[in-house]
Amino acid sequence: MEIILLKSHKHYGTLLLALVLAVIVVTLLKGPKPVFQRIVAVLVDINLLVGLAVAWNSAKSFSLLHPLLALGAVGLLHASAKSDNAKKVITCFSIALILLIAAWAVHASWGPDFLKNVWLVNFHSQSAPAAPVAQ
Repeated sequence: MEIILLKSHKHYGTLLLALVLAVIVVTLLKGPKPVFQRIVAVLVDINLLVGLAVAWNSAKSFSLLHPLLALGAVGLLHASAKSDNAKKVITCFSIALILLIAAWAVHASWGPDFLKNVWLVNFHSQSAPAAPVAQ
């Protein structure tokens, strides 16, 4: 199950980068389309939830920087999802795209070293509570 979730998160995330870019291009060419913008924002939410499920079920460590960057992107996407202001949509979606690429870079083989091994956590590495000491 872990591998299916991980691959889904990875490939779905790549598709979402293209969709965020598509919102930017559509807004530049035809103006804001709030329905499309809202759909893309919700699809990114879904991938964030899938990513949290991956983190919860995985025995591997991951950087907290990855979900924090994704959360920043989600915030920007939702801040402009209903907007008819082209400048706001282009600005927010462009910054969100950069944040999503940076989130991807945290765990990608091509990512810069300064992003790797930052705030590593593992939900399964918590040690069991210590046994009570006999007196």
